Amino acid sequence: MASASRKLWLGLCVSLFVTVALFVTVLAVDVYLHHRHEMNAGLNIWGYRGPVLDDKQDGERRIAVLGGSTAFGYGVTWPDAFPALLEQKLNDVSQSGAMYTAVNLAYNNEGAYSYKYTLRDYSYLDYDLAIFYTGYNDLAAGENRRVFRHDSPIFTLTGYMPIFPLIFFEKAMMLRYGGDLEAAYQGEKTVFTPNPGARLSAAALETAVRVTKSLERQLGRLTTTDPMDSLATTAACEGEHLFYCDQVTLAVDQVLAGGKRVLVVTQPYMTDGHVEQQSNLNAILNRSYGGNGNVRHVNLGEVLSVEDLTLAWDGMHLTAAGNDVVATRLVDPVLSMWR
Repeated sequence: MASASRKLWLGLCVSLFVTVALFVTVLAVDVYLHHRHEMNAGLNIWGYRGPVLDDKQDGERRIAVLGGSTAFGYGVTWPDAFPALLEQKLNDVSQSGAMYTAVNLAYNNEGAYSYKYTLRDYSYLDYDLAIFYTGYNDLAAGENRRVFRHDSPIFTLTGYMPIFPLIFFEKAMMLRYGGDLEAAYQGEKTVFTPNPGARLSAAALETAVRVTKSLERQLGRLTTTDPMDSLATTAACEGEHLFYCDQVTLAVDQVLAGGKRVLVVTQPYMTDGHVEQQSNLNAILNRSYGGNGNVRHVNLGEVLSVEDLTLAWDGMHLTAAGNDVVATRLVDPVLSMWR
């Protein structure tokens, strides 16, 4: 009997040792993959783009940027996405002794529905200002309820974002879709294929034209010469825009409830539908928060043309130069939130 008990305990100890060793090995590989991929299109170990933030310092002003792939910086490295450029520009002009830090919490295909979950998941970062860079991912028919990080039970339980399963999952999807990852994620929607090293080649230009035409078929096009002329002063977020406006206002309310500030930013106009959507959103924001100094809407609809391949290489996602334009135009609105 004693011999059997010893064998049982020995077996349990061996099983526990093997399990722990396997877990440590997988974790080490996962951390390595994070460091390998985070510069280009990956996330850090806590699930956001860019370096891991330390504890908030005295005099530090933190800015949380939420949005989809255009805020994430799809197709450029993280220093060339607009949140990182905005941080740099704010610190270049800061005269109050404050230090600005912008954390990129955006992710591909996420719309306004995801904002309230992302804000809650990263409340520990103690942000002072939230920027919602919004519009594109809520233009297609249907309700965009994607919350990427919540696909991972490990993240929802611990806050650690494993990249190991994501890489293998995406490789499997690429095999099924002939190498087009965006096709796998978006089904019949437009396929984006960034090629930073050859954007000026004939093949890159042909790809940009193809993607732009695909976007026009999928979402429509921008036909007005002056989009601002088409804005309806009585817009009220009805019909197809109701879900989107509701989700933005829910996220704004969540920011205000935490004693924070919020900038709601209209992305560069892409289609007539986008102009209409943002007109509706602006009307709701004015009606709900018009007298609240902690809420501001910034319209970057006409700050650049997404048809300019030097600024937007595929009709939607910005180049480093395009992101620089957006970051520059956001400096004054951000500073104004502390005046």
